Amino acid sequence: MEWYLVRTKPGKERWVRDQLAAALPEVFLPLLEARTRRWGKLAWAITPLFPCYLFARLDPSRHYFEVKYLPGVQGLVGAGAEPLAVPPAVIEEIRRRGVNGVVKIEERALDSGAHVRVVEGPFRGFEAIFDRYLSGAERVAILLNTLEATGVRIVLPASAVTKFS
Repeated sequence: MEWYLVRTKPGKERWVRDQLAAALPEVFLPLLEARTRRWGKLAWAITPLFPCYLFARLDPSRHYFEVKYLPGVQGLVGAGAEPLAVPPAVIEEIRRRGVNGVVKIEERALDSGAHVRVVEGPFRGFEAIFDRYLSGAERVAILLNTLEATGVRIVLPASAVTKFS
């Protein structure tokens, strides 16, 4: 039996995993723990590492139709009508990077003086210099250079800026 990539309907990854786990030898839904915006605040959340996809070990000659026509499944990833096997090394590498199937992406800390780009809000697209974190890591102060003034200090959510070279 080989690994195959199963494409699910949006938001159905966990349900499909649970259904397939009862019928197949092994099902793997890699998860991601990261900070996401919820109700206007940053919070830790566990979501699928590959939204709408999960891995399943199966024999296509025995399980193809059972998997393909399961509610919540859109199909097996393949070339034409043939599903493509996923190399076991890919599964091993994803598992190696996580703990209990959950990969955690740590936020990169910004250093004072780092060049940043504003990625959301009214200043989106502007480049600035990172000044410091305010109230933990939720808010940051940046120095924005504009045509009218240099070094205007602006306070933004930490998620609104990203480091750039």
